[in-house]
Amino acid sequence: MNDIIWQLDNLWLGIGITTAVFCLYYAVALYARTDTQDTADLYVAGRSIGPVMNSLAAASTWMSVATFLGVVALIQQLHMPFVYMWIQLIVSLPLLVLFYGAMLRRLGVFTSVSFVRIRYGQPVAYVAAVWMLLIMLMYMIGQFVGIAKVFEVLLGLPYLPSLILSALVITGYISIGGMKGATYNDAIQMVIMMIALVVPLAAILKQMGATGYAFPPLGYGNMTDVMLAKFPEFFDLKFDPRFYLALFVALTLGILGLPQLAQRVLTSSNMKSARRVVPWFCLWVGLAFSATYAMGFAGVFHFASLGQELPPEAADKTTLLLNLAYNPDWVSGFVIAGVLAAGVSTIAGLMIGVATVVAHDIVGMLRPQLPEKKRLRWGYIGLAGTGIVSLLISLKPPAFLVVSIFWAFGLCASAVTPMIVLGAWSTRINRYGALAGSLIAGLLYIALSPYVFPGFAVGNGLVAKLGFAPALITVPVGFLVTVFMSLGYERVAGPAYQDVVSQAHELVEGMHGWRHVSGKRYAGTTWLWILCVLWLPVLIWGLQPW
Repeated sequence: MNDIIWQLDNLWLGIGITTAVFCLYYAVALYARTDTQDTADLYVAGRSIGPVMNSLAAASTWMSVATFLGVVALIQQLHMPFVYMWIQLIVSLPLLVLFYGAMLRRLGVFTSVSFVRIRYGQPVAYVAAVWMLLIMLMYMIGQFVGIAKVFEVLLGLPYLPSLILSALVITGYISIGGMKGATYNDAIQMVIMMIALVVPLAAILKQMGATGYAFPPLGYGNMTDVMLAKFPEFFDLKFDPRFYLALFVALTLGILGLPQLAQRVLTSSNMKSARRVVPWFCLWVGLAFSATYAMGFAGVFHFASLGQELPPEAADKTTLLLNLAYNPDWVSGFVIAGVLAAGVSTIAGLMIGVATVVAHDIVGMLRPQLPEKKRLRWGYIGLAGTGIVSLLISLKPPAFLVVSIFWAFGLCASAVTPMIVLGAWSTRINRYGALAGSLIAGLLYIALSPYVFPGFAVGNGLVAKLGFAPALITVPVGFLVTVFMSLGYERVAGPAYQDVVSQAHELVEGMHGWRHVSGKRYAGTTWLWILCVLWLPVLIWGLQPW
């Protein structure tokens, strides 16, 4: 193991395993196709999925290829203590169900954009739809890039042919099966991921001398003294505290606006089933994320023991390289199938999310009288178009595949989450506040990105390059502007605005399950002002020089 092994010795073994797995996905998609009769089947699986299946599907779409590759790469290259980050990611689904998932389920909508249209009107919905498309496409780039890198290892193909092959295969099976096929496949893929991550990791840790290898997520305890002797700062928090707060703000609040977890609430057979998804989801994700950190630890330990420095462009392949170094080819082939499952499952959720926004929300707003059959056709067109656009955008990928994913989270937390969460809990939030908050916070986030106006980027070096640091400024701005503009317009409009307020009372109270509208339950402003006061010091701290 003195040299870095880049490919399987037996390529046909890896190809055979991967082909078998994709044949399974296509078979499931073809089976589910018979149940896709209308747009409700295509977008939310006819709202028929049970809690365990949905929890596996939610964990699968949330894991993504970044879990296997991107985060491990950052641990490998930067020795970042990402283990703490999983806590905030695990709370994302419980918060989503608590803050607005149950309300949207009662409302009977397919997407959060549909909620925005009902709550604020079509002009705001168009803005939300544009943000959502940009966010989901940026998120998808990381998945396509990761899968293409797996094909590089698997087949020895250059990046471009690998990218094209992966895009064609994935777009095909998702278009065939719709949401029901994607859900069943996501659940299967989560099982494959867990086995492909945890079991081979146990074998790697055992060969490294870890005494706790039987439980890989925490199995490296006796190796920490050796690691600290080589890298005394390995477990240290190495960056400005605002880096970690920005990560929490961007990821925890960003996921609230992303579609792949919200879909798991909307596809549930009932609200009781949706709530039962939460504990199962936390279990699957907790085990998988802990194992991911252990894999990153093992990667640093391995290459340090060999006295080798892994090139930055190879860091995303650390999981694959470790398995090639320590495990037989058939195990490495299965791990590759697991990595592919991670990327494919997330892409499935995102592609259906994009197709829903395009076909159901945008086309539905432009042509509200369109027959159901044509709406369904537009959904399939949206799926195919999403694959093509994602492929084109992925031609020039970022250095680390997690960069586009982090950027998508931060933009969503800034431009989408405030209008959804505030609109679901306060009747005092109106279209003018929602529109102003979304546009100002979203455009400001883009302007502060190091890839648009480098001179205005928040932070420096790696902090700036990872792209989520502006969230510490733009998320508070999104909430503050939404509240101030809403209450300000209400004050200026006076009595003429009361009809709009009455409609908001009826909608919001109905979403929360109240049968009789009181007009007072969600009309208070005290909690809105408290929220603004809490966000203000975060904004001021974020504006200070890094």
